[in-house]
Amino acid sequence: MDNASGQEPVVASPGGKRSTRVGLLFQIIPLVLAVPAVAWGVFIVWATAFPPPCGDSSGLVPLGVVECWFVDLPVGLLALGIGSFLKKGSRRLRRICLVAAAVVLFLPITASIILHRWHCP
Repeated sequence: MDNASGQEPVVASPGGKRSTRVGLLFQIIPLVLAVPAVAWGVFIVWATAFPPPCGDSSGLVPLGVVECWFVDLPVGLLALGIGSFLKKGSRRLRRICLVAAAVVLFLPITASIILHRWHCP
C-alpha cells in the first residue's frame, strides 16, 4: 500500500480560468464593431450639439439621432452581453468590452438629450 503522507511532490492543476481562442474571438468581435459605432455616435452628438440654422436641416438632425440609436444600441448590447456573460476569454478584454459598451450606449442617450433640450421645435 502506498502511504499518502510520503515525500513525493504533489502535482496540482493551475487554479483559475484559462482563456480560450474562441472566447478571445468573441471578445474581439464587439470591440471591432464598437470602433465605427463610437465614431458614428460622436459624429451624431457633434451634429446635434451644433446643428445648422433652424429650417436648413429639414429634419436631418432628428433622423441622425434615430440612426444613432439603430447603430449603437445593438453594438452596445452585444458588447455588454459578451463582456458580462463570457467567462472563457481574457479578463482585460472583458473589462474593455464593458467600457466600450458603456461608451457606445451613452452616445445615443446624449444625442437624444441634446436634441430635446437645444434643438429648434
